[in-house]
Amino acid sequence: MAFDVAQLKLYFNAKMSTIAIDTRTASEPDLILRSLVTEYAIPKNLQVLHWDASLGVSGLETLTPQYKGKQLTGVVAVPGVKIATNLHMVEAVLRYIESACQTQAKGESDQQSRPTLFVLRDLYRYIAARDSNPAFVRLSVRVFNLLKRSQNSLIILHDGLRTPPIFQDLVVDMQNPLPLATEAEAIFEHRLKALQRSAKAQAQSFEVHLSEDDRKRLIRALLGMTPEGIDDAIQLVAIKRKRLEAQSIDDILEIKKQQFAARGIQYAKAPDVPVKGMPVLQSWAITQAALLEPEAQESWNLPFPRGVLLVGYGGTGKTLGIKCLAKEWGLPILILDTSKLVQKELGASEENLRQTIAAAEAMAPSILFIDEMDKMFDGGTGSESDGGTTKRMFGYFLQWFQEHTSAVFVAATANRPGCFKPELLRRFSEVYHVPLPNLAARREIFQVQMQRYKLLSPNADLENPAVQALIEPLARHTERYTGSEIHDIVFACAAQAYAQRRPGQVTIEDLHAQIERKPPRSLGDAEELAALDRWARNGQALCVAPEIEEQIESDRTVVWEEN
Repeated sequence: MAFDVAQLKLYFNAKMSTIAIDTRTASEPDLILRSLVTEYAIPKNLQVLHWDASLGVSGLETLTPQYKGKQLTGVVAVPGVKIATNLHMVEAVLRYIESACQTQAKGESDQQSRPTLFVLRDLYRYIAARDSNPAFVRLSVRVFNLLKRSQNSLIILHDGLRTPPIFQDLVVDMQNPLPLATEAEAIFEHRLKALQRSAKAQAQSFEVHLSEDDRKRLIRALLGMTPEGIDDAIQLVAIKRKRLEAQSIDDILEIKKQQFAARGIQYAKAPDVPVKGMPVLQSWAITQAALLEPEAQESWNLPFPRGVLLVGYGGTGKTLGIKCLAKEWGLPILILDTSKLVQKELGASEENLRQTIAAAEAMAPSILFIDEMDKMFDGGTGSESDGGTTKRMFGYFLQWFQEHTSAVFVAATANRPGCFKPELLRRFSEVYHVPLPNLAARREIFQVQMQRYKLLSPNADLENPAVQALIEPLARHTERYTGSEIHDIVFACAAQAYAQRRPGQVTIEDLHAQIERKPPRSLGDAEELAALDRWARNGQALCVAPEIEEQIESDRTVVWEEN
């Protein structure tokens, strides 16, 4: 959506004279300045004075429109007014604005008394940061108050900083929104025509092979980027392949991934093995895949799937299940780790959470992954030791989870779900219980892990009698083991064999010896497992695997009697 100049006019008309605009990239302020000068300042006959840190104490620039004939071509900066050179640049700028407001109040007539729109970049770095100079902060409060009672107004451009509480009722916050789908499509069409003209002029081949569905997916891939970012992404993928095609969508998503990774957003790695022992979850994932299609929402009013919660004992494969679900759907996974979002500065933790959620929405369709959600949010109760930060973060997340309409699927895991309130559980499309792997699951886990470390042929089949003879005793010997523990057993044996210069040569005795050496952790957590089972059976969750009673084969019993 283009910057809302009409809303800005309303604020200024109401004498809310200082507005802070959050602009997230270096190119955005120039676009905003053009809109401000042409749509606001010129109609009101205001002079526009601009300053940023690069100008130092050299003065404020005057921004004027530039025309070619009657066509507006841009905004140019020319030397404007001088400021005190014997003060810190921030104080010098604020003192000039203070003087301009005071001159107006006295009714004097000179350049300082002319109604002015001041546009300051970089100011918030000096008055809104944790280590701000108290003198600059106090002077800013004075200037903001004077502005409210003058014919002048001030716009502060910043990049993701928060307005301090001391400026409450003095500064109005606005954001420069990212393009909507219709705007992204218009930018795409404009850039596409420019590329076609450029290729023709240079006698280069440039083809476009995009179906109608591909075009929709490509536009969705561009969402979450600035107008200039959209231009850059289209040009980059076009020049890379000398064409635009379905593969270009993946290229654009990769560009977005790199951009968000540079901001500290984490992405989950692809699964290294297929998930085993969760047929119910896998079946559900296949069914839900159709609902990810834009047509489901656009033509049939079917909402994008909301989320899934996997609950179970640690090491049972919950995270692997989520990764495999994402692979099945072809969606990126963004990690929401509250322990890395929490900061000491008031409000910074909540802002980090908002940025992570915004990144997930910008990458949509995407998966927002919360591992061990019970540890992160503690059901929303929080603790007094963090000043209520965790509780506020949970409240914000819960509200977003309830109200958001973006194509973001929330996937979460938990070891101890007892702390979750019903209102949280209701947000998820499904809640599944992941128990300890049953006998059939353990067979499959041993198979994939032994294939992973090349102890079995990639083509080895559990239906093969020789493979059965190897794996069956291992599966029966590992009752109550988690999938993670079975992996550790196979890995330990494979690593030891390699260290002894016999890679891939692991005997059945080696594996059984490792099993005996490491009993399952669950033996000491019987109460926790029972509590999880009761919670699930109480109607809170479905099981990811059908319950199969494990039977130990025994010989027939005969009765011996005296003849």
